[in-house]
Amino acid sequence: MPSFQFCLYEVSVRQFQKKDTRRPVAEFNSRRHDLFNSLQDFMNDKLGAKGVSLQKTEHYIRLQKIEDKSRVLWSTVESGKFGNTGIVVATDTGDNEFTIRATHAPAYPLRQCFIVPRSGESAIWATEVIGQSTAITSLWTPFSDWFKEEYDSDRLVVDKEPLQSTNAWNEFIDESELQEISFLVHVRDSDGAVGVRTQEYKAKSGRGMHLAKDWIRRALSRELPPSTVFSVAGIPDPDEVHLNIERDGKSRTIVVGRVFPRFMYQIETPDGLRPDDETFRREVLSEAGASLDLMGVSRGDWQA
Repeated sequence: MPSFQFCLYEVSVRQFQKKDTRRPVAEFNSRRHDLFNSLQDFMNDKLGAKGVSLQKTEHYIRLQKIEDKSRVLWSTVESGKFGNTGIVVATDTGDNEFTIRATHAPAYPLRQCFIVPRSGESAIWATEVIGQSTAITSLWTPFSDWFKEEYDSDRLVVDKEPLQSTNAWNEFIDESELQEISFLVHVRDSDGAVGVRTQEYKAKSGRGMHLAKDWIRRALSRELPPSTVFSVAGIPDPDEVHLNIERDGKSRTIVVGRVFPRFMYQIETPDGLRPDDETFRREVLSEAGASLDLMGVSRGDWQA
């Protein structure tokens, strides 16, 4: 069965080529235009039933349904990729059911949520990820292009950044086991040649086993020397440390000292089937609401 997850992005409006010029999302120009309304216009008028094809990345997306509740915009889009021929096979019989042409896009319904508060400079986008199926590129690229063209006279653009959740990552790390650790050392050749080689020293857990759990936090605190992990002497201090950790069969790779990668929120269901709309919405609002609380946004600014 595929995994059922979602991730969160922080969405903002700013002036073109000026990073530190965020605008209030509910009134981002002199005409008091609202990002909430702009999103609805884009979904209905640009995506609509026909959809949009992105020739450069071979993504396709169209709107299946949309619903707004107060300052929360729920939608389901159908997204997929085209450009490759193939067949659809009935897995129970092995029979060929359908021929996929290069212009066909096998599309999957993926739920989206945009929360645009009445105050502040940030909106939140929650996007569903099922296995390898995602609408991140297929939805964001046409929306950001449309917005830039729509507000060209204002020289405004939209940005998105992964909404990092320190609490979610800390919980995942504390409940994880260490599967693999790599120490990377950058070496410049003694003959003065241009470029740098990378030497990697890697320790992996055996089948059904794990490396020492406390190494995770020690490594993140930069208090884990190679001599603790390896019996071989003489390994220099690393330039990079990579940790592969696992919880409940889900693995993540962390590079010490870098910003944590986008966090994927897992939605567990008792029957292993795709979560229904009520469950999906409850989980999204729980995490997104907590993030807005941390931003200092009043719940009255986005809830009914």
